[in-house]
Amino acid sequence: MKTKNFNYFILFLSLIWIVYNLYEGNNYDNEIENHGIVTVGKITEFKGASMRPYLRYKYYVNEKAWGSDSPRDEKGEKIGGFYKVIYSSNNHEVSRIYLNEPITDTTLILEAGFSREDLKSISTN
Repeated sequence: MKTKNFNYFILFLSLIWIVYNLYEGNNYDNEIENHGIVTVGKITEFKGASMRPYLRYKYYVNEKAWGSDSPRDEKGEKIGGFYKVIYSSNNHEVSRIYLNEPITDTTLILEAGFSREDLKSISTN
């Protein structure tokens, strides 16, 4: 009897977790869609966790650096590259990087807050 109740409890917790993640994901998407501002981001790091590799990227908002993760690019080949980023004007921590949209225009990169030193990584990619 206790095992059956425990199984129901685990099922209940799992359902709550799924609903919460769907709700948060939807809020995140809505925030980007309704309050998104386009900028340039730079891939700074690759974490090769076996189950879920991800990239760390940074971008600037009003001369302040912000960072986030992207669970993509399984080999880390994009480190140092610049890509389109959309962040929320309401919450600068909410952002999404678009790895299929590289940015190579140095003027755009500099205007987005990166330095000439940051541009050196373009020639090494």
